[in-house]
Amino acid sequence: MSTSMKDAATRKRKYKPKNPPSPNQAEINWKEEELNNLIQNFGFSSDWGVQFPTSNSTALDAPLGYITLYAEFFREGNFCLPMSKFIGEVLTGYGLHISQINSLGLPLLTHFEFIFRTNRIEPTFEKFNIFYFVSYNGGFYSFNSRTGGVKPCSRDPPKSLH
Repeated sequence: MSTSMKDAATRKRKYKPKNPPSPNQAEINWKEEELNNLIQNFGFSSDWGVQFPTSNSTALDAPLGYITLYAEFFREGNFCLPMSKFIGEVLTGYGLHISQINSLGLPLLTHFEFIFRTNRIEPTFEKFNIFYFVSYNGGFYSFNSRTGGVKPCSRDPPKSLH
């Protein structure tokens, strides 16, 4: 190996993590066909009045009376409408709107709910709050495991969308 190739291989690369843009920064970049596929695949009712976002709009630009929901919630987070009472309780308990949750936060909520329901335990905000706390990073909220005497409710909580 030549000296210049060796030097390049041993140099440390500068890693700049990319935080997802906050809802007021992220431009919606969808094709109408993608929205129509989402509506069909997840059985959205025509009564819900789903609208295709206007060009150059952000999550905060939803028309009056509408909210922004991210496709990843449905595709990766096992989210369905109408949402469960449990998810509503957690959002209300922390004073959050669903569009403020990052793409990993919702799968964690649904995972928690599945674990509790599978064990015939009613999931509640109070129980969720024993195991997790809300955190803020990069313009979105998520949930982190509590430490210090609290055992995790699952050995394998979701860590990515892959």
